Amino acid sequence: MTDWASMDNSPRIPTLFGGGTAVDTSSEMAMFAQQMAEIATLLGKAEDATTFRSDAEELARVINQNMWNAERKFYFDLTVDGKQGNVKTIAAYWTLIAGVASEDQANALAAELRNPDSFGRRHRVPTVPADQKGYDSVGFYWRGSVWSPTNTMIIRGLERYGKQDLANEIALEHLARVAEVFQSTGTVWENYSPDAATPGSPSKPDLVGWTGIPPILCFLEYAIGLKPDAPNNRLMWVVKSDKRCGCEQYRFGGHVVSLVAAPDESQPGKTSLTVESDGAFDLRVERHGVKSDFKVKAGKNKFDLTSRN
Repeated sequence: MTDWASMDNSPRIPTLFGGGTAVDTSSEMAMFAQQMAEIATLLGKAEDATTFRSDAEELARVINQNMWNAERKFYFDLTVDGKQGNVKTIAAYWTLIAGVASEDQANALAAELRNPDSFGRRHRVPTVPADQKGYDSVGFYWRGSVWSPTNTMIIRGLERYGKQDLANEIALEHLARVAEVFQSTGTVWENYSPDAATPGSPSKPDLVGWTGIPPILCFLEYAIGLKPDAPNNRLMWVVKSDKRCGCEQYRFGGHVVSLVAAPDESQPGKTSLTVESDGAFDLRVERHGVKSDFKVKAGKNKFDLTSRN
């Protein structure tokens, strides 16, 4: 229960006055219970893991029972007396990253992200959709602005449901819009307009605290294509460019790695990989749908990658 949910001027706030139940906060509790179950499992505390997993499942059941609107195909906050609100906001997407939504519900939420009359604006994802009363095309903070933390939440949620293409699309779009505004203003901003290549209004300049996410996470994971799996000492790399690309001094799992993929001019259709690392790890590379596995050793490694056009 809350009365604010940390979205200062969102049109959802009146629904929560006096101690309403927020869909994002509720989903976060389910996600935390899942994570506690995972921690308990790793620690060998099977009974605790079962309890936390049961808590997560019950929270998901109650969220879906009370907060999902089958007619509007969306999740909504509840008032203090348990009545469903009618304000559509980005808060509903916490049900994806928390694994609360069913496949059908996830599909409905994803469709909203592609709808230009809703969340599918020029710069996704606005905190309030364009078809919601209170939407502001310049952003006006939590009435439509685009924020890097909430975009990251959506991207990770889409990935959890296997919607990698849409996650990539939104991540690269966000990176492109932030870069476009950087070119015109010389800095990164607290939030952005959903309908123009401008900062949101209001928005603080030099806000690297969370707008450092696009030029780091979105660039490395979605533009270059590097996906680390530190616990398993594995790095996945989806090579998207046919030109020379990669990353120097990339850090993951205690390693510092430099990776470069470049076309082999002497052998058309082949790509040469150069990987320099201070430690051994497993590397899986995907290019044009072809996956190749390599064992990287400490020092300088060279591999050939054949792709299918």
